Amino acid sequence: LIVVGFSNIDTFSRYHVMSSDRRAKLQNDASYVLEHMAKEIGKAIGDVNNSTVDTANIGGDAAVQVWIDYNQNGQRDAGDREIAYRFTGSPAAYQIKFCPECTNGPCTSCNPNWNSTEILSSRISSFTPTYSSTGNYVDINITACWDPDGNPVACGGLDNPALVMKNRISMPAVSTR
Repeated sequence: LIVVGFSNIDTFSRYHVMSSDRRAKLQNDASYVLEHMAKEIGKAIGDVNNSTVDTANIGGDAAVQVWIDYNQNGQRDAGDREIAYRFTGSPAAYQIKFCPECTNGPCTSCNPNWNSTEILSSRISSFTPTYSSTGNYVDINITACWDPDGNPVACGGLDNPALVMKNRISMPAVSTR
């Protein structure tokens, strides 16, 4: 009886330590993604002739694209870059990718000098960017899940924790007219 009791305590403790560890890693992962976006999107620069932020899908994937003042001269010109964050939500990926320099209009390819795209996380199950031109900000909503494809356990369960995080990213170098 004593051995069975200690065995149950050990099993119970290991289960809860693993569950807490998974939740903490998810929080770190999602926080990293949102902080990366806040740092880069916060550098957005406006132009009276062009859209500042583009939240249109890229190749069917949810995305957000902005122009940043790369040469830091305070105006949008040839020295600036378009960057993009793209969510691939297929069972093979569930990734948030960052492209530090788009080479074409819809940002389907990155500058090869930057080793293509950087995968920020592989545990994101949902990504929704929303741009407010009147408020001069981008709202980012993400859902992270330990096993994002939900197989064999659905997201949000005890064995497959999930969390939702939101961030509002202000763009001070973009005027709203």
